[in-house]
Amino acid sequence: MDITNLPACLVSYFAAWNATDPAAMHRHVANAFGKDTRYLDPHRSATGVEEFVDCLIAFRVSTPDATISWASGVDSHHHLHRYAWRLRYGTQDVTGYDVVEVDADQRIVAVLSFFGPLPSIH
Repeated sequence: MDITNLPACLVSYFAAWNATDPAAMHRHVANAFGKDTRYLDPHRSATGVEEFVDCLIAFRVSTPDATISWASGVDSHHHLHRYAWRLRYGTQDVTGYDVVEVDADQRIVAVLSFFGPLPSIH
């Protein structure tokens, strides 16, 4: 994927997930997040840079070989971006998607992350 056309905040956000050094995680998150950014996924929640970096460190400790990559392009409108991602670690291959809200300066103010495909209707 050509990341030169992606919002810079999302590039930094993915770099933070893939970083292995806490200082690099912090730098990438600080580049991506606005003030008091909220992060929610099925397993964790955080508000602000420090709490989110703590989540990343815990994630990296539990899955040191994990990589997160783009699984789709980015669909955007108004102040929202959505995209699919792929998480690989060990023999696991997990997909999901995020809906990201940004402020007027294109800094992330909220990440709502979902794991797996959408449920079927029945």
